[in-house]
Amino acid sequence: MKVVDYKGRELKVGERVCVQQDVPSVDGMLYKNSIVRIDEFNVESNKMRVVDSLGKIWWVEPSLVSASFL
Repeated sequence: MKVVDYKGRELKVGERVCVQQDVPSVDGMLYKNSIVRIDEFNVESNKMRVVDSLGKIWWVEPSLVSASFL
């Protein structure tokens, strides 16, 4: 399965990406423009696990991240 960001770029495990929308959860907020690293893809739920700079794990949809942030 090919996982792509909101601009159609292919995403790979271990790649750094930028979050394009605030992602709220019961444990806190992953803010827009945060740089995270892709850790895993879940094909069944169509989500990916990302890790922020503090090591916190987040589950986000591929459409909420961008591979072009520089």
